Amino acid sequence: MQSKLIIKNFGPIDNATLNFKSVNIIIGAQASGKSTIAKLFTICNSPKSYHLLPEDERRISFFSLTKNKRDLEIFQKLSIDKFKDSLNIYSLEGCYSKKTEIIYDCPTHYLEIKNDKILFKDKLDLNNILELEDKKKYKEVEKEFDKLAKLSDRFDLLYKFSVMWSRMSSEEKFKLENEDLHDKFDEFSKDFNKSDKNLTDTEIYSIIEQARKTKVEIFYNSPLYIPSERVLVHLLKKAALNLQRYDIPIPEHLLNFASVYNSATEAIKNYDLNFINNNTLYKNVNGEDRIYYSSRKSIKLSESASGFQSILPILLSIKYEKEKTKRLNYSFVIEEPETNLFPKAQYDLLKILESGRLDDYGKIDKGSMHLYTTHSPFILSSINNLLFAHKKGNDNNQKFFENINKIIDSKSWINPNDFSAYQVSSGKVKSIFNSETGLIEQNMIDMVSENIINDFREIALSSME
Repeated sequence: MQSKLIIKNFGPIDNATLNFKSVNIIIGAQASGKSTIAKLFTICNSPKSYHLLPEDERRISFFSLTKNKRDLEIFQKLSIDKFKDSLNIYSLEGCYSKKTEIIYDCPTHYLEIKNDKILFKDKLDLNNILELEDKKKYKEVEKEFDKLAKLSDRFDLLYKFSVMWSRMSSEEKFKLENEDLHDKFDEFSKDFNKSDKNLTDTEIYSIIEQARKTKVEIFYNSPLYIPSERVLVHLLKKAALNLQRYDIPIPEHLLNFASVYNSATEAIKNYDLNFINNNTLYKNVNGEDRIYYSSRKSIKLSESASGFQSILPILLSIKYEKEKTKRLNYSFVIEEPETNLFPKAQYDLLKILESGRLDDYGKIDKGSMHLYTTHSPFILSSINNLLFAHKKGNDNNQKFFENINKIIDSKSWINPNDFSAYQVSSGKVKSIFNSETGLIEQNMIDMVSENIINDFREIALSSME
């Protein structure tokens, strides 16, 4: 899902425009503003972060029965104060001033902060669809549904299934077995977008109700923010709720993540870590996190290598959040995924994370977005490999697909059309992605190590007689 973020006069960022895609990477020196951009993206991407919510925010909608427009509402009203509260959660309150300007534009909504005022445009306005239906503009209604189907695989499925089911007789439904239903749906889906849908009013009302559920899913669920301080969550996870209750001065976004991680370790009892070290397994045994090197030999996670303590909060939290509600359009932001990891482990971690964009049927999730901030040249090189694999694997009618798939599993490949990369420096950003090669600029990868290489060269020259 593509989106644009424009930032002016916000902390270390003077003027920056970023066009985000499905997979994104931001590099830059310490305190350059990488985290500032990543945190702001997280907030802007979640309309719940800047709206007041109704008391019955999660009430079930019965719109298809009631036809009550109130059943379509999911927010009470827009609030600049709520937006500022969200900045505080991510320790960004000091970045904001009356000169700050922020624009976030994506397929689901438009947000603008300017002159200490907030503007929001809902691009998934279900009342608008209802008005089109009232005016019998059925083609326009279909266009609105098709637009949402392009953003959410789940809605796409529900949309088609709802129409198919409504057009089946009671006798047909009674006779169907599970396998027959799957085949019938596949056949119906193939023809669905090729012909006029001729939706009835009843079908439209039912689809609008499904659209509302999808809208709640999109607007209420912000990307999972995984901070660079994640190694601390092993100490915080058990105490997260008490720390929040007693207002202990620890960044709230870190406490929130510790709470997610605590739930993840309670739900996920083991995780294979062979990609870091052969025959290594994480287990939660009687509430204690342990690393097993064999069936008998183990150590407490808190006493294990720092790489395990850094990588498990990433892997377990993402797995837990994705499985918790079985929802699609799952997005995350990871600060410095390379922390405490050997270069090969950094590479393997990225392959695991990017393979997660596929659903159970091998399709790329339409709405998911991944954002990484990094200092590591190994992360940049790893990303380039995943981009290059996609490019070469799909060249010449996929002539070399199987050969390249043996080197890097195609599940991890990144389509260059779905990728962006930026460098943050001196309050501005610039793209470091070469659209012609489909890769991150090689000189940017080399530049990360340039000072080290220069010193080595100077030492060698200085020691020559």
